[in-house]
Amino acid sequence: MKRKIKLACLFLSVLMLLTACSAGEKTALDPKNPVSITLWHYYVGDNKIALETAVDTFNKSVGSEKGVVVNAVAKGSVTELEKAVTEAAKGVVNAEAMPDLFSCYPDKALEIDELGKLCDLNDYFSEAEQALYVEEFLNDGQFDGERLLILPIVKSTELLYVNETAWNEFAAANGQDATKLSTWEGVYAAAQAYYKWTDAQTPESSGDGKSLMGVDSVANYVIIGNKQLGVEVIDGQNQQVVLNRAVMKKIFDTYYGGMSLGYFNAVGKFRSDDIKAGDLTAYVGSSSGAAYFPTWIEKDNTQLPIDFLALSYPVFEGGSPYAIQQGAGMSVANSTPEKQEGAAVFLKWFTSEAQNIEFAMTTGYLPVQSGAYENAEFKASLEDLRAGETAEKNVAAVYDIALNQIMERDTYASLPFKGSYEVRSTLEKSLTTMGQSGRQNATALKEQGLSEAEILAALDLNARFEEWLTAIRSQLNESGIPYIEN
Repeated sequence: MKRKIKLACLFLSVLMLLTACSAGEKTALDPKNPVSITLWHYYVGDNKIALETAVDTFNKSVGSEKGVVVNAVAKGSVTELEKAVTEAAKGVVNAEAMPDLFSCYPDKALEIDELGKLCDLNDYFSEAEQALYVEEFLNDGQFDGERLLILPIVKSTELLYVNETAWNEFAAANGQDATKLSTWEGVYAAAQAYYKWTDAQTPESSGDGKSLMGVDSVANYVIIGNKQLGVEVIDGQNQQVVLNRAVMKKIFDTYYGGMSLGYFNAVGKFRSDDIKAGDLTAYVGSSSGAAYFPTWIEKDNTQLPIDFLALSYPVFEGGSPYAIQQGAGMSVANSTPEKQEGAAVFLKWFTSEAQNIEFAMTTGYLPVQSGAYENAEFKASLEDLRAGETAEKNVAAVYDIALNQIMERDTYASLPFKGSYEVRSTLEKSLTTMGQSGRQNATALKEQGLSEAEILAALDLNARFEEWLTAIRSQLNESGIPYIEN
């Protein structure tokens, strides 16, 4: 189904009540006896500051009026946050008390809900209120066809980021065109040409070409590649993994071949770090990471300014133009009526158009209410970004591409099931490991003077593909996760 931004009718906006319960319910809150809400999150840096600023604003305004005080607690990375939430929900010895409100992805929400620890937000958000959100964003937090366990806070998609300065130099010398980067096959071919071009610049040293391309989330690459080619590798509807050999082979050959031969690479913790170090010229990553794209690179101990180009996520030839839809929402823990209602009051305020636009534009994410995209404040903020410093202009450019991708193309988030979080981890780690191994083996073969064709023959992509599938099967069997192969 085409996932387009659906503008909410004007009259619905007045129904967005800053109350904590559905129409007709009596509030459990008392301004004279404020309820304290603990919020766990994983934001860092500017995002952490933006959230804390929003919380402070809420506490001094709507929170004070309604009798709600929110305490935001940073729990480190997503992994650290999820570990803390899981231990709290299971009552592990020495674990902290369960937070009242916390950042959460669908896979984790499903796990915590099975422990009976999540509140159904349908009890606090009326149909009219839910209609204000982008439909596909809201659907990402709905389970069993009706239970709303996660409220979207901000969302993102993935795009192709390019060091335009380096790309233009290469393109001018080789007759390349950025439109070729619209497909993964085109990306691979461009990366191959880039490697050979840079290798030829040092004739005294063969096989030292530079990598063009990087992938921030290998799991997303596999999941979206499958979806583009008509397969849901994480099949939430049937609660199983689908290993389509033809599709997985195409995905594998592109990544493994690219990594092995040096066309693709991953050096630092993030691919934006690799751009800055000059190890990459392009990568696919989250639209929320635009602010981290470097405005200069280091070369010969000198800082050289670079231009920035954002393009839509590449599509496998013959596939549909799907791109990932991602971003943690927030879940409310089962606790007391006062705490649940207090958490809902904060969520309604935090995701309301004006407030959500401010937070999203500060952090580089997409607002979650449909009306935000026609909001004058949103448009004014975009214009301010376009007129700002280089980094701000980069963010504005990403908004333009991301909005077009959300509105005109298909965005996708796999439906989770028990164990689907482990599936993502398996796909990520197994293919990453294969790529690293292939690179090491290919490097040794290059040192022996073998040609590219001879290296590919020696690596035996068919055998390596079977090795990858075997590793996936083994991990799925060990985790007790059902799968089919076709």
